[in-house]
Amino acid sequence: MRLLVTILSRQTVVQASLIREAAPDVIIFVSTVMAAENDWHKNIPMLIKRENGEIKYLNVFIEKNMNLGAILEMLQRHVGNVVTQYGITEICCDASCGKGIHRILFAEYLKRFSEKHEIDFSLVYFDLDTRQINRIAVKDQAFHEYRSSVSIDWHLKERLTLYGAELTDFLTIYDAGKNYFVETAEQFEELYENLCNSMNLRAFFSSYDNMKSIIDLKNELHEFMVKNNREEQIDKFLQRIFGVMPHLRPEINDAKNEIRHKLTSFFDEMSSRKELRSFSDSFDFRTTLASCQKRFNAEMPEIVIGKILPLAGEIDKADLKSDVQHFLDVLFSKISEKITTLADVQNVEVTAAVFNRFKQKYVREIERESTLNTRSQISIIFEKLISYAVYRAIEKYPLLKESIASVFQNVKLSGKASSLIEIDTLVVFRNGYLHILEAKSSHVSNKDLNSRILVMKKYLGESVGMDIVFPFTAHDIELFKEKNDPFIRKFYSKGLKSAAGWGTFFATTDKEITPIDKIAGRLLDLATKYS
Repeated sequence: MRLLVTILSRQTVVQASLIREAAPDVIIFVSTVMAAENDWHKNIPMLIKRENGEIKYLNVFIEKNMNLGAILEMLQRHVGNVVTQYGITEICCDASCGKGIHRILFAEYLKRFSEKHEIDFSLVYFDLDTRQINRIAVKDQAFHEYRSSVSIDWHLKERLTLYGAELTDFLTIYDAGKNYFVETAEQFEELYENLCNSMNLRAFFSSYDNMKSIIDLKNELHEFMVKNNREEQIDKFLQRIFGVMPHLRPEINDAKNEIRHKLTSFFDEMSSRKELRSFSDSFDFRTTLASCQKRFNAEMPEIVIGKILPLAGEIDKADLKSDVQHFLDVLFSKISEKITTLADVQNVEVTAAVFNRFKQKYVREIERESTLNTRSQISIIFEKLISYAVYRAIEKYPLLKESIASVFQNVKLSGKASSLIEIDTLVVFRNGYLHILEAKSSHVSNKDLNSRILVMKKYLGESVGMDIVFPFTAHDIELFKEKNDPFIRKFYSKGLKSAAGWGTFFATTDKEITPIDKIAGRLLDLATKYS
């Protein structure tokens, strides 16, 4: 008969794994003050369940202000009674859970008790990071190490209640014979394969809003866009310069109109240059723009200053000249920025026809009944694609079928105070380990991710991990990290927003990133590590 002595912990999954591996006939649970205050002893019925009935157990409480001597006396009394009542021949001490000083105290006492009564004694420790269980048989000075292979057959809802969270909504992807993709697998397989193989499609998923603006811009006339921006910027320039004039006089309005005419004429002439109108990203385009700027800087400050100096009154002339130069630099910069943007947009390969085919094929077919906007629909499709990739991997690899109990999508949790968190794809391994795949189509800060991980661990326990999945392949991510210029330019030409920024993000983030084409491999690594 084997006795296990363990201190009740918030890490119920750890205790469940350890109890099933230790296979005790009797358990003494010790509830600390914190455990009692948080009702952790209410989880005991889940911990003692086994196929052939429940494990016999005793639950004892450490009271407030109880010193170590009193705690030890309490343990001595209960261990003595249990050993006598059940004829215990082996004692295991759980070294995984509870306050460190209590574990040391219990281990030392139980070791001496076992030696005195000639009972086998061992320490059992569960390493949460590796899911490795260590057993040290003190009497034989033997050391055994093995992986946890237990099956935690709790339903997700039951599991979450352990940590004070309530499961309010979820979509079952894979669980106990349920298969969400049984009728739509072919359609999702096509989209998933296309996403992994098509840079165009990956650009769509990661920059839908940018795509839409590109199509809109390309459908606008160049003259209208540049002229509209030009007039707005010239008005701002005039407001800045004449805003410091002492008071309004007729000659000020005359000067304003003359300066406006000179600036407008210059930019009219500039925008008529064929090198700029061609939207080419060629040497001619860049050279012509630089030439225009040089001429602008040579002519315009003198013209503007000559018009406003006679009207300046008591204003410091040196400061006024400096302000004019600065605001003219800003003016040219804003207008040339618009021209350059239009040149970049014109070179993007996406057309309205391609864009509409994408919406027809993937958005409307999959989310036909949805009232959400297209951006939201595409986000939902990407989340479902990740869930599909998980299901696909389970169907393909026997190891995953053995290791993964269930998969849920769009899991919503709420706590006692307020709504807490939504999980895109939640993979539940049979040994109790949970893994989250979070779908993201844009960069996200490490600070936001750290905050999210803390909340998840609070309501899912420590036995949980999270990867971020972007609509990029492993090859994409490597080239982003290298800041490979030809690759980034090509991706931008497909419509990817902030293409250069992705390189910085992937090179600096410390979070686990799973490429869209490596989801199966990631799951296999987890199954091998944690099974």
